[in-house]
Amino acid sequence: MKSTDSEEIVRRVMKDLRVAIDEAKAVVTFDPLPVVLARPFQMNQVFQNLIGNAIKFHDGKPPTIHVRAERKDLVWVFSVIDNGISIAQENVERVFAIFQRLPTRNEYPGNGIGLAVCRKIVEQHGGKIWMEPNAISGATVKFTWPANILDN
Repeated sequence: MKSTDSEEIVRRVMKDLRVAIDEAKAVVTFDPLPVVLARPFQMNQVFQNLIGNAIKFHDGKPPTIHVRAERKDLVWVFSVIDNGISIAQENVERVFAIFQRLPTRNEYPGNGIGLAVCRKIVEQHGGKIWMEPNAISGATVKFTWPANILDN
């Protein structure tokens, strides 16, 4: 684990997803993001899965995705907010289980492992991850990440 600039990770993910972003006419924005103690490759996987899902699971209109982080006591609370398809409140926990898919493979490609991988990585770093359906459309995936103790 080392000091990792989460904003640089998001920039790299956006570069890696450039083709998907362009094809979907997606708009990905972010606020200033913190430096945290992390395994950079794993943090990259988290943002790659979350932003990739937000691009993939949209209902025909161009996806808009926004990433932000807010300091709460000893953790950062990251949010990935999108305007894609929504999810029923009773299914928000299920989507983090491996091979659990709510849309069918005919509707959207994928194996149903991305959010399970995110959960494992976030928990390995001492955090928690959850989803909050948005009132009109889309969802917000939030996860906590320990704040760098040197930032106190």
